[in-house]
Amino acid sequence: MNRSRILHFLLILVFVLTGVSASLAQNQQVQKGDRLYNNKEFAAATYYYEKYLENSEDIKIKRKLADCYLQIQKDTEANYLLENIVASAEANAEDYLHYANLLKRVRNYEKAKVFFKKYAELKPEDSNISKLILSCNLIKELQDDHLYSIKSLSINSPQSDFASAFYKNGLVFVSGRKNNTSKQIDGRSGEYFLDMYFSEKSGDNYLSPEPFSDDFNTKYHEGPACFSSNEKFIFFTRNKGTLNLEGKSELNIYTSRHNGTDWDKAEIFQFSGQTYSMGHPSISPDGRHLYFISNMAGGYGGTDIYVCRKYGFSWSRPINCGPTINTDGNEMFPFIAEDGYLYFASDGHIGFGGLDIFKSIFEQNEWTYPVNLGPPFNSSKDDFGYLIRKNKEVGYFSSNRNGSDDIFEFKQNPEKIQNLRGRLLASTNKSALKDVEVILMENLSKEKSTLTDENGLFSFDIFKGKNYSLIVSKPGYKIKRILYFAPDEQTTPKQLNISMDTIHWVKFKGNIIDQFSAHPVEEASIQIINQTYKSNSFCVTDEYGDFEQEIDPSKAYDIIIQKDGYFTKVINNYKYQSAKFEQIELQKFSTNQDMELYGVEYDEGSWELKENTIMELNNLAGLLKVNPHISIEINGFTNQDKGKKENNIICEQRAKTASEYIISKGITPNRIQYKSAGYNSGRSALVVKLTEAF
Repeated sequence: MNRSRILHFLLILVFVLTGVSASLAQNQQVQKGDRLYNNKEFAAATYYYEKYLENSEDIKIKRKLADCYLQIQKDTEANYLLENIVASAEANAEDYLHYANLLKRVRNYEKAKVFFKKYAELKPEDSNISKLILSCNLIKELQDDHLYSIKSLSINSPQSDFASAFYKNGLVFVSGRKNNTSKQIDGRSGEYFLDMYFSEKSGDNYLSPEPFSDDFNTKYHEGPACFSSNEKFIFFTRNKGTLNLEGKSELNIYTSRHNGTDWDKAEIFQFSGQTYSMGHPSISPDGRHLYFISNMAGGYGGTDIYVCRKYGFSWSRPINCGPTINTDGNEMFPFIAEDGYLYFASDGHIGFGGLDIFKSIFEQNEWTYPVNLGPPFNSSKDDFGYLIRKNKEVGYFSSNRNGSDDIFEFKQNPEKIQNLRGRLLASTNKSALKDVEVILMENLSKEKSTLTDENGLFSFDIFKGKNYSLIVSKPGYKIKRILYFAPDEQTTPKQLNISMDTIHWVKFKGNIIDQFSAHPVEEASIQIINQTYKSNSFCVTDEYGDFEQEIDPSKAYDIIIQKDGYFTKVINNYKYQSAKFEQIELQKFSTNQDMELYGVEYDEGSWELKENTIMELNNLAGLLKVNPHISIEINGFTNQDKGKKENNIICEQRAKTASEYIISKGITPNRIQYKSAGYNSGRSALVVKLTEAF
């Protein structure tokens, strides 16, 4: 072989080896990126994907890099990459959806609708897409009316900071800033691991933050937290760095008691430490309800909000707050306020994009439909971590609208506040009416209530330019709803003079007894709801089980009767007939109590639901709906012995089909378990066991 041919061969060999070497290097970049991506270390994974894409147009890697950008809130980079992806001939439905969601987040609603519709053309079975398109249309109606002013707190750092809880005269918050307990960078966020800090408020300012507790902060994530009303107990989130069988890190709730000088050693909360995550705790002012988020089985998708109720020294099993609150998206950062409203963040309800803050209240035995708080609380980015005191004048929320998570303080804008005054008079002689209940409503939300003074006067501070309604009620007078339409913002509202017509009210009397013993049930709560005005009145039974309450006999009512240890009873559409004593029976329950559904019928060897079985299951669903604190297990039986294996198949399918039917009626899946109970000629085909009742 002559020298020229040898040289030519060597050059070819160098080029081949160089190509192989470059290919190997690229493969290593992808492998490293994938390993970090699968561990959700998105910030670290971006470096390797970016290096790989310098010499490649691999759309699969582009998708992963775009997801990394979205996860670490690099919207500009994500927008550029997704725009490139959706323009490709290889673009699929998920690409359109991700791009549309990003466009919505950056408030490009018209373009977002275009790509939501492109996604819908390829995925017409996705029922959620119509809600996303609707959100682009409706969100324009929620414009900032400057009723509140907001400011970023001085304690914010370049890293993530978000509010957690009121504590003493200050805030406990969570931060990814450099700290003494965690020297390591979290590859998922590119920041230090989260720790809890405390900052005391001095006047209108916050002092330099300090680590909340060296005992609680570790080298992994801690926070957010909440405190009991007496501040003797803390509940907080911790990620110990452990992974479950799916390779995902898990959050757990820990709790500790303050012993007067220091905090006791933190202990894991009763239901944590399982194969699911629990976090973001918020305890009610009375200490009886602990709200938190979890991805445990039986939810609606993503993370849902759950509640445990305290009875004695233990907690009930977690109960999902249901489909009114929870969606197939993520519900996070619950905060139960002193006025009973549950504030939470969600990306599943109609919002501006990312997480938005919503509020709902458990009223008349169910959660009201969540209301989007609108601007300035919600933006096209993630908004969450809402906190507010009882007076509602000053509060806090967190948002990444400026690039990273920051804490914002909000106050009512004094320039937008005006006083609404009114006077209640008897229509007959124009005399002042004392002790008239006046309820201020905004839309369907009860904002404030008061009683008129001896001169019949009342007043509310309201926002200028807002329309309200007033519901006025006093026994012996006709209940009225007054619509208040806001005048020009420069005009001071005139005093409302409201006359009330007399009407004959009657005493609704009743007696509550135990269904089996016929003994009187003392201290049962009676809630009487006027169907027309949705106003409530309450009374409690005495030692003889008797109660009485004045009502307007011309109205229809829903009556809710509750007593610990008994099934809640609901009487719908009650109309007063006469002054006779109504006797109402309550059924006592206990955990592991069995209820036989004697009306169920199945053909031999079948689990198909027949008409009588459906009627029984409808009754069971109704019982569960008015008793949201109860969980059950459905046991399937057969009275035809076809052998153990065949018996188990039939019984399990009967229990499973019945469970699925109950869930289809709006009952939360995690409240229902089912199992095969096998052959038993003496039992009903379906037997319901109470597994939780508090």
